[in-house]
Amino acid sequence: MGMPHPYLPLPRWQLNVHREFDRLRAFSKPALMTLAMTLFVSPAISAVRDERPLTVDDLLKLSDVGRAAVRPGTNTFVWEQSPPYDTLGDYGAGTTGTWERSDYEIFILDSGSSVPRKLFQPFERTTYLLGDFSKDGRFLTLLATRDGEVRTAVFDFQWQRLREFPLAPRFLLSADWAWLDNRHLAIAAYPDGGGPWPFTFRRGIGSHLTQSWEKSWRGQEASVDQYDSSATDVDRPLPGRLVVVDVESGHIEQLASGQFSALRPSPDGRWLAAVRQSMLPQSTLEHPHIDWTYARSVLTVFSLIGDPVEREISPDLDVLPDSMEWNPSGKRLAFFASTAGTGLRSGDFWLADPSSSAVEVVSHAGLSLVSQRARGGTQWPERAVWFEDSLAVFARSTPGQPGTLAFEDIERNGVVDSRVAVLAVPAHWFLLSAHSAPHDLTPGMQQVSPIPVLADGTRFIVVSDGRAWSLNASAPPSRLFPRFAQRLDALANRDQFQPTTNGGEGFFPIIGIPGKLARIEADHGLPALKLVSTPPGTSVLATAKSGTALTQIGIGKGAELAIMGPDGSGLRTLGELNPFLDQIAETRWTDFAYSNAAGFQRAHLLGCLLLPLDYQSGYRYPLIVEVYPDRPGGCGSPQLRNRFAMAARPTSYSEHLLAARGFIVFRPDTGGGISRTAAGPQAALSEVVDRGVDAVLAAGYGDPGRIGLMGFSQGGFASLWIATQSHRYRAVVSLNGWSDLTSEFFSMDWSQQLAPTEMASEGDVERYLTPAGSLFSMGGTPWKFPQRYIQNSPLWRSDDVSAPILLIHSDMDGFDDTGYTAFFTSLYIQKKDARLLIYRGEGHSPSSPANIRDMWKNIFSWFDRYLNVKRDSNGKMVLSK
Repeated sequence: MGMPHPYLPLPRWQLNVHREFDRLRAFSKPALMTLAMTLFVSPAISAVRDERPLTVDDLLKLSDVGRAAVRPGTNTFVWEQSPPYDTLGDYGAGTTGTWERSDYEIFILDSGSSVPRKLFQPFERTTYLLGDFSKDGRFLTLLATRDGEVRTAVFDFQWQRLREFPLAPRFLLSADWAWLDNRHLAIAAYPDGGGPWPFTFRRGIGSHLTQSWEKSWRGQEASVDQYDSSATDVDRPLPGRLVVVDVESGHIEQLASGQFSALRPSPDGRWLAAVRQSMLPQSTLEHPHIDWTYARSVLTVFSLIGDPVEREISPDLDVLPDSMEWNPSGKRLAFFASTAGTGLRSGDFWLADPSSSAVEVVSHAGLSLVSQRARGGTQWPERAVWFEDSLAVFARSTPGQPGTLAFEDIERNGVVDSRVAVLAVPAHWFLLSAHSAPHDLTPGMQQVSPIPVLADGTRFIVVSDGRAWSLNASAPPSRLFPRFAQRLDALANRDQFQPTTNGGEGFFPIIGIPGKLARIEADHGLPALKLVSTPPGTSVLATAKSGTALTQIGIGKGAELAIMGPDGSGLRTLGELNPFLDQIAETRWTDFAYSNAAGFQRAHLLGCLLLPLDYQSGYRYPLIVEVYPDRPGGCGSPQLRNRFAMAARPTSYSEHLLAARGFIVFRPDTGGGISRTAAGPQAALSEVVDRGVDAVLAAGYGDPGRIGLMGFSQGGFASLWIATQSHRYRAVVSLNGWSDLTSEFFSMDWSQQLAPTEMASEGDVERYLTPAGSLFSMGGTPWKFPQRYIQNSPLWRSDDVSAPILLIHSDMDGFDDTGYTAFFTSLYIQKKDARLLIYRGEGHSPSSPANIRDMWKNIFSWFDRYLNVKRDSNGKMVLSK
């Protein structure tokens, strides 16, 4: 057997009881060996002696696991896994940061093997994202990114080789490609030399600017970028091409020119549905574009029988690409669309017959469609499903009202946005009909999952109120597994942008029983419920038809990959993801409950508290308040551990670094719109945060004379706002936010300049004009409410700043750094203590390890200096009582 790759999960020193079930987590391997040999050393003392605090260098060594998949018909698993972050060859990929899905390689575990390996040797400086298997499992699509360019790659399992194609697929939420059969792949590709901006963004900016500067300096060519505004709407088709690739022979055939998206082959193989896209018409102040779409989309269908035939269907409709669904027979296509120029909230579901191009609307009158935004997604309706040749939608009943789409805010921990009154009505599944009122498929239920367990056209199974139900179009729902008394937690993993905390891949946590998962199997015959015993914190990454599953056990320190048998037996540990964390003493968030002021809708608040490693009651620790607007509290539960655990995944920003340096960190509960007043969307934020800080100090945590303030992204804005409202803070660190609402409203960021065909030049209109789903809804434009915009902007109140402020930003961030340069200038001309750091070539936080190290060096020194922190020769904080 060959040696494992240096950053494969390493096999762990095995105990007779799995690590997650015992209390020996804190032991490093040397400590366990010493204990075994001597039997005289105290386990607790040994563990503490061998552990050390988390450092920035530790954060930069982390590996992470992304998506996983099963090769069809086998127990072979493939998955995305990053090498140690500081070993990457390119930190220019990714918009937000390279550490966000731009650092993966592909690994495989063959059936029967216990040693993962690389699926192939990657090209130098190339990272990959998993795509999809062909139905026979021979081919696997991959997205390859190298030196700022994206290519389609296909791995051939039969010949064990990787092949690249000079085609960059469109990519918004996923790659725009689809298998037509076992060897033909349809791709909605960019023009030659183009590429999806989520991956090419920073490299593209750098290349464009460099080339433009060189033109200017040579003096032979104009180096101008042109942007146009017009009072007249003009149809401007976007460039690109729709191609079909024979992945075996390498032949590429073009089906059509133009930009396409949402490729959907019909189940019978006769049709390929897609949307042809053109630039969005310019919006108006009366009808601003707040739909979270970036192009005008017209339904287009291609016949795949004989010579491809293209036809547009109802070109007056603007189709939501995410919504397209074929019925099982392939004879009708459902989609959500609105009349061009009217907006999604006035949209309806439609049914199209591809053979005749006929369409019919399916009314949802009396329903308010639930938005994906509620679980962290876009402001689009939850996906409809086909059921008995009709369409089922997830919505709330609004009798007598026109059909609408609710604009919602993210719901976390049961905290919701008070502006969306319809949220008081439980969401249900409804069956739509062109000739009758919507039929409630889940009557009387309170907490229905928007994601079905099964919906294959004839069977429809959902989880609601902790139970599994089989829905019926003409009868009440029937409860499945009535003898199963425990309750399934269908809402545990509803957040689209949150890693699963337990369960996943068809598995459900069981409420109150952390060591059990339930899986509903409905592939053949009657549905069956299988209970699986797992270590706590098990996330199922992928499941084979046999029931064998690839899992991740735990998060952060001690996280392992493992193979789990169909019933949970035969758990085979593949190795620990980051074994070096065994040497690191773990800091953990805990919940901190406190009361809100009288008269508020939310009387009880729940903040988060992070204590230093060796916290001792009675000592005066400096306190860092980490703020973010409209963020519900709660960090300590096992369900939230994946989001908040120390070293959970590679990142540039972690509050655990502050706790490791001896600071107490507090995250106040600001959720549910409690900072919103008639004066502005975050007008009362400082007051809300003060209540939490007062409660923390009253409980004996923190030194009242040494309180720092910190915020990142929208929290960067929040930190500057609070710095202008309160004088209790002795130091402020504000990262990657903005300072002036008006400037941000009109901003034209780099993405809008680099990719105007994908990001319309509309500033940040959505953030301020959307009725819900934004933390900064202003109720109108700066022309209508100029004073409201000024009064709610930290820049215009900077004369009230008393604390020294460290401003940190990046020149390629979506939030233009001019908001921070202006704020720094305002402090400079007032001769106030401040420092401005702008990291070049970086997105929404640094990606470069050197820049990440420099950023934290400045943060640590800023808080140490202005919070009067003394340290000994080993860097440990010196405390007093």
